Amino acid sequence: MITPSQLLRRLRALFGSRRLDDAMDEEMRFHLDMEAEAEMRSGLSAPQAVRQARVSFGGVERYREEGRDARGVRGLHDLAGDLRYAVRMLRRSPIFTLVAVITLGLGIGANTAIFSVVNTVLLQPLPYPDPERLVKVWGEGHSRAEFTRIRDRARSFERVAAYLPAYGMSLSGDGDPLRVVTALVSADFFSLLGVSPASGRFFRPGEDLPGTEPVAVLSFGLWRDRFGADPSIAGRTIELEGVRWTVIGVAPREFGFPGPETRLWVPLTLDEKDAGPFWGAYGHHLIARLAPAVTPEQARAEVETIAAALRLENPIWRPDQDYTRGITVNSLQDHLVADSRRLLGVLLGAVGLVLLIACANVANLLLVRGTARERELAIRATLGAGTRRLTRQLLVECGVLAAIGGAGALALAVAGTRALIRLLPASTPRLADVSLDGTTLGFTVLLTFLTALAFGLLPALRLARTDAQATLAGDRSTAGSHPRRLAGFLVSAQIALAVVLAVGAGLLVRSLSLLLDVDPGFETARIATARVSPAQARLPEEEAARAYYRQLLEGLGTAPGIETAAITTQLPFDQTNRVMAMWIDGWTTDPNRLDLFEVRKVSPELFRAMGIPLRKGRGFSGEDHATSPRVAIVSETALRRFWAGREIIGGRIRYPWPGWMTVVGVAADVRNNDLRENPLPTIYIPFEQDPEVSVTVVARATGDPRRALSAIRATVTALSPDVPVSDAEAMERLIERSVAAPRSACLLLIGFGLLALVLGAVGTYGLIAYGVERRTREIAVRMAVGARRNAVVRMIVREGARLAGLGILAGLVVAFGLARFMQGLLYEVGPTDPVVFAVAPLVLGLTALLACLVPALKAARIEPSMALKRE
Repeated sequence: MITPSQLLRRLRALFGSRRLDDAMDEEMRFHLDMEAEAEMRSGLSAPQAVRQARVSFGGVERYREEGRDARGVRGLHDLAGDLRYAVRMLRRSPIFTLVAVITLGLGIGANTAIFSVVNTVLLQPLPYPDPERLVKVWGEGHSRAEFTRIRDRARSFERVAAYLPAYGMSLSGDGDPLRVVTALVSADFFSLLGVSPASGRFFRPGEDLPGTEPVAVLSFGLWRDRFGADPSIAGRTIELEGVRWTVIGVAPREFGFPGPETRLWVPLTLDEKDAGPFWGAYGHHLIARLAPAVTPEQARAEVETIAAALRLENPIWRPDQDYTRGITVNSLQDHLVADSRRLLGVLLGAVGLVLLIACANVANLLLVRGTARERELAIRATLGAGTRRLTRQLLVECGVLAAIGGAGALALAVAGTRALIRLLPASTPRLADVSLDGTTLGFTVLLTFLTALAFGLLPALRLARTDAQATLAGDRSTAGSHPRRLAGFLVSAQIALAVVLAVGAGLLVRSLSLLLDVDPGFETARIATARVSPAQARLPEEEAARAYYRQLLEGLGTAPGIETAAITTQLPFDQTNRVMAMWIDGWTTDPNRLDLFEVRKVSPELFRAMGIPLRKGRGFSGEDHATSPRVAIVSETALRRFWAGREIIGGRIRYPWPGWMTVVGVAADVRNNDLRENPLPTIYIPFEQDPEVSVTVVARATGDPRRALSAIRATVTALSPDVPVSDAEAMERLIERSVAAPRSACLLLIGFGLLALVLGAVGTYGLIAYGVERRTREIAVRMAVGARRNAVVRMIVREGARLAGLGILAGLVVAFGLARFMQGLLYEVGPTDPVVFAVAPLVLGLTALLACLVPALKAARIEPSMALKRE
């Protein structure tokens, strides 16, 4: 029997050395070696083995003649063999395989889940024809007059529409009374978006003018849930606000504009004769479809020209800013995702860092495992396998690992996507449409391939170039020095990336803690709220509304579990906050220069029920009724802005239409819109003097707010069983919703940061433990010649501390540069907050030292005699 090296020499003699080298690449020589060796082991002589090898390969000449086709077939055969070999090798190391697959699955799965949301919310175009021509016009909160002037005068737009979102209407009949979220829209709303009805039709021109028959469009969900998907719903009448409305159509299943909670669309009545609300009621949004070949910049210039003319026509004018300032014509999609873009971008970057950490961790595992295979690789190299051949085999193993991890990641991504939908703010657009579609699956496949290269290429190249002679000679220190340096670099990189995530999470935690400490201006504990919405026809006159709510408040005053009850037309953080223009006596001298106030119509008990302190003057009382002089209470912000240096008690204020109100008190500021925003000027008006049909009950509970909510429902039902009670919840939920975006980002980044911390600690531990194993002889010799155990511990820990220190320094530099992208998510915290930049690396450093301490203590317990004997 001859050795493989002797066989290779005989083959070279048979074919000719130069001819053989020219005809066969390293890959073919390796397979020839393997097959010839296998034949020898089966009992063939060397010449027979050579002939059998030539038959198996078809001979060098045939290999050369068949050219590329033969290479391709043989390549597939070789790849299949590599795959089988890779699977066998991974099965022999189940713990390594399990750890690597879990690590990769977590990294790829988290990225897939985040990408599924990013793809739906940010990347996919709006599901309307020519979505690139849809634009949002002129910022936020306009009057109906401004909409009609833009619609009638602008030539840059093919169509213009307006909508008022989140308007509540009472639906009765056909079941229990129900308050449905309604959008008031102009007649061109659906045609502008290019949406086709699932059933019936949409609004026609003119159906938004006063005096027309009331018509409505149902959402697909309302049609299905309330009316059993009745195919003959078009033409049927329903009762809204006690008035009969004709259903003309049903929106498509997937349609949910302007928000997924919208269940009904009704015409936005445009009545120019009612000048006050027409010019003075803000909150309407303008959208448009650009005319062909018109750019947003051209349209913006035209809108600015129209706005300049409206400055002379509009009686609702604010003196503190230019009427044409802030005019924009932006993509509708950009407008819808503006509040979500930064949050999703930060989360996508965070999971990307987690994946890089996972790749570095698995790469380290491969290096550690590879050193155990150095002898195997050295033997294969001696038999003729070149660097390219060995690299390919190692990369195939990495590909198998990544593929298994990617398959597991899909299962994790399904659960992760569901968790994201629950964690992200409900205001995130198109959240209900998020799914693992074909694009997301393609992303996962591509990410899996790139991941295999990311964690496999460097270890494969390094291990494939192992010094075979040194390895076979038994020189472990020389053979393993280069992989150890690479592993150290990867550990430092893991710690650096973990520092970046820790800094980001720390900034959000600190920001959220400061935000939660903000005084909203009212109390939240033991307060229950619920919307009560009688039909408009039930209370057709103001006196009927007054009488109804007097009875309701009397009933709530004696209800069990309620200490104090009040009513208001608006709650803080209500998405339908209404802003009205006001004339301030002594401040406003030009009838075309009015200012905007948030308006609240309240019962006298509201300030006590919500714990809003009065800073000056008096509160409302039973004497402030319909026939008494009209009075008002304003906020501290209004006092500072409009009555600075003047006596406010006795001052006068009014809407653009006639009717002066005398200021009788000043209330503390309330953050009505967002805890992060400064309070706006607010005016409180006695409900008795300006009643509305739909209100919110605010009840201070004697104990658990849930008991108060039950009492509210029972009292309303006893008074009027057909009146719906909706949005029943504790006041504390309002605060939770107001901080939903920073809370979501904080929780998710904390999770990613902890995962990065664990992976970084595992990587550090693995490298130091591997180093201890490789240096057992050295440590034993040191201890044999007198080195103390604590000196060994210090030596091992010092090596880990050096790697951790390098990683922390690099991470701080990167975090310093990236933190500014989080500015929009932070409150009262700078992106370079010194507290966070001090604590985050301290936590990472302590974790790394603990990871080093375990193998260091193990090294200190080495018995020199036993270790040297094993060596």
